[in-house]
Amino acid sequence: MKKLLLCSLLVIAYTPNAFSWGKTGHRIVGEIAQRNLSAKTLKAIHELAGEEDLSRLSTWSDEIRSDPKMGFTTPWHYVSIPTGKTYFEQKRSKEGDIIEALYRFQDTLLDPKETKEHKLDALRFMIHMTGDLHQPLHVGLAEDRGGNSIRVKWFKTETNLHTIWDEELIDFEKLSFTEYANYLNHFSKDDKKDWEKGTFMNWAQESQDLRPKVYDLPEGGSLSYEYSYKVKPVIEQRLKQAGLRLAYVLNKIFNQEKLPKDEIDLIKKIKENI
Repeated sequence: MKKLLLCSLLVIAYTPNAFSWGKTGHRIVGEIAQRNLSAKTLKAIHELAGEEDLSRLSTWSDEIRSDPKMGFTTPWHYVSIPTGKTYFEQKRSKEGDIIEALYRFQDTLLDPKETKEHKLDALRFMIHMTGDLHQPLHVGLAEDRGGNSIRVKWFKTETNLHTIWDEELIDFEKLSFTEYANYLNHFSKDDKKDWEKGTFMNWAQESQDLRPKVYDLPEGGSLSYEYSYKVKPVIEQRLKQAGLRLAYVLNKIFNQEKLPKDEIDLIKKIKENI
């Protein structure tokens, strides 16, 4: 993984604002994407990953962080952007961030000279981080560490806002990831047309724009049925969008489609400003 993980040679300490959708959330995204892949993409992924499908591959990027040597991948799971600022207007991490990382992994998958090992790792990261990008608190605020510093109560349990969005609200439905994917894997023609366009940068901006809904908390921070009911449509739409868009990106990659000039220019700008 030497080339793929070149972003940083330093092992950084684990930071709690790098949690992501829990395993259920990531597997929902992976399962929805799996069901929307082209035959050509399915074949290409099978050649890289064998019998493991996207739902299985989706949690690897979190699991490897149990190894202290992989701590330097932590900043790739999120980006902090102040309210009212854009990606290029904030101080960016030299260790990378989720937007920079997604474009880097895309480059790896598009490079015909890359090894199978590097491409498999890039695929695993891309599956996971496309899901993370659609969780609003992964395009969060540095001052509260993506909601980790905001203490709330989920029914009778003391926790934090980030954990509520990563796990509790999804697990509250009491569905397996396949059951939830069955429920979510349907799209109107207009939604599919609208969601299957744009870039990682555009989708990050959507997460940033959703933050006011996330932070609309009752006085005292006691969350239960009412908060769940209010934000459930947001969470489910983001899971659907993440799954469909992951399939959209992978289908383009494995169909060897050329990137449009504006996206090439954007990637160049990101690389120059890291």
